[in-house]
Amino acid sequence: MSGDIPNDRTWVSSLKVRDFRIYAEAEVELTQGFNVVEGPNGQGKTSLLEALYMLSTTKALRGSRDSEVVRDERDAAWVEAELAPLQTTIGMVVKRHGRKEAALNAMKLPKASDLIGRLPCVCVSLEDMLIVRGEPADRRQFLDLLLAQCSTAYLRAFTVYKRALEHRNALLRLAQDQPVGSEQFDAWEAQLAESGAVIRRERTTFLAEASPLAQERYAGLSQRETLGWRYAATDESGDAPTLAATLASSRHRDTARGSTSVGPHRDDLELRLDGRPARTHGSLGQQRCAVLALKFATAAAMESRTGEPPLLLLDDVLSDLDASRRERLAEVVSRYQGQTVLTCTESAAAGPAILDRSRRFQVVEGTIAPSHG
Repeated sequence: MSGDIPNDRTWVSSLKVRDFRIYAEAEVELTQGFNVVEGPNGQGKTSLLEALYMLSTTKALRGSRDSEVVRDERDAAWVEAELAPLQTTIGMVVKRHGRKEAALNAMKLPKASDLIGRLPCVCVSLEDMLIVRGEPADRRQFLDLLLAQCSTAYLRAFTVYKRALEHRNALLRLAQDQPVGSEQFDAWEAQLAESGAVIRRERTTFLAEASPLAQERYAGLSQRETLGWRYAATDESGDAPTLAATLASSRHRDTARGSTSVGPHRDDLELRLDGRPARTHGSLGQQRCAVLALKFATAAAMESRTGEPPLLLLDDVLSDLDASRRERLAEVVSRYQGQTVLTCTESAAAGPAILDRSRRFQVVEGTIAPSHG
């Protein structure tokens, strides 16, 4: 059932959850290739994908708070996956109150973010329309979660940048009430400038790698317009010294607002169809195809960087497309050479190209069992 996927690639052989969303306890053995999870809405299909997503990114799906994954009237949720072929286990405990805890081979890790990069994944869901229609923060989060999985330099820079930004903003608010010496700003702005330059460089480099891949995949889904994008920075600071100078010159203005107005935490990514913003000039179907093409392109770019295709999580992506686009999407998915978990209300929507090579499961009210169609 795994098709032509090489046996030495990392994949999830089993997933266990306890007190996670609707699940009291569940265990599922996955195949290396295609896994199709079928069931009515609200029964727990997405929760299985979310468990895998949390092990990959340490984040809940759909912008939820981490504590929301804990089952009602329970104090903590637990999730664990075994990764083949090395038989490595990764796990996470999410508490209703308190910090998440992560483990590798049953040994607690210093922090939950140490899991990031051990199970790279790309998740595609209806919520991804926020990449086109949402706020700049939605698009930055997309880039941050993606790049943290395949670039240790990005994850390190992002961690430093986030901490330095919090300190600079605290100083700005303090400066509204009392004098703050420039030397106090200098130290944090130096960290912001160095890490911010890395963040922007990593973002633009990755997007350049993914651009031709996205155009190719969009053509396979839509067969009409061309897809592109523009990375929109808040300022013209192309390197660390310039960004440091920009931050210093903006102190007075930023003090008045109590927050930092320039830097990669304010940048945006604009998707374009035939050179025009997809947000305002694309139909719903075009926007949907643009997001799908972007996600598949980033999966391919991640594979190019890491040497392995990421785990592909597809949450009910077939239901929102017309018959023609659904058929083309199923064809694109069927060619994917990594492990895939696809949820749908009716498995027939996946088409024979996927179903003939898949392991199928039925989910009903928080229970999951193999399905033989």
